[in-house]
Amino acid sequence: MSYSPFSVLAYDLFANMWWNIEAPMKKYLRFPSLVDSSGKLLLVAAVNRNKLKVPKSLRIWGLQSCGTSWFEMERMPEQLYDQFATLENGTGFHCVGHGEFIIIMILGSGTALQFDMESKLWQWVPPCPYVQYGGGGDGDLHGFAYEPTLATPVTVLLDPFQSFGVIN
Repeated sequence: MSYSPFSVLAYDLFANMWWNIEAPMKKYLRFPSLVDSSGKLLLVAAVNRNKLKVPKSLRIWGLQSCGTSWFEMERMPEQLYDQFATLENGTGFHCVGHGEFIIIMILGSGTALQFDMESKLWQWVPPCPYVQYGGGGDGDLHGFAYEPTLATPVTVLLDPFQSFGVIN
């Protein structure tokens, strides 16, 4: 993701070619994040458009299947955004996506909001008792999407120099 102005830079390994995917409303985005949701690339960002009489909001866009443009999928309800903006107070936020869930973590507060893409439900995440707010540490929640599996690559099991008990 580039920040001047916001856009997504994509590289096609097979065609050995770069291209630019323009972000929607790029002049008005704040703290954009790219997240994965069940294999779909999403853009999550706050929108700040005072002069055009469009309400400030947090929005989620999905990348269209053509891979060159975005479509709006969801918008945080205005009343919830007002609460979110008061807590965030311009400090910013990070997002993480996994499966049908997106977690939005407000920097410096330990506060997080969860969005369920399937049920279209927004809800506050309870405070984490293991993060210290104020004093020592940064007081931030940090997240990353990780799905552990018990798969072992077959190449590790096969040693090309092993004879498998074959007698010559």
